Amino acid sequence: MCHNVTIDGDEVDSEYDFHRAIANALDFGAYYGNNTDALWDMLSSGMACGVCLHWKKSAVSRKKLGTAFDIIIELFEKTKDRYQGKGQEKEFQFFLE
Repeated sequence: MCHNVTIDGDEVDSEYDFHRAIANALDFGAYYGNNTDALWDMLSSGMACGVCLHWKKSAVSRKKLGTAFDIIIELFEKTKDRYQGKGQEKEFQFFLE
């Protein structure tokens, strides 16, 4: 079973906004570092297993976040590859809409 998570590009005006949105959606806890290193730590620890992330209006976020958007997507790809083939309850999927 896939746990659906949605990020709305209209609500992501900065990299900090993204980190707050994903931390809340995936319950990263109060000590999450709100940066891409902390994001990788959480994603690679298995926190994203069984998650289907839908980033609505991702083109809006791409414009606002610039290179940070590309780094985040690279981390999502890396996470997807890391857990691919381990069964649906363990896989990570993301969709840019």
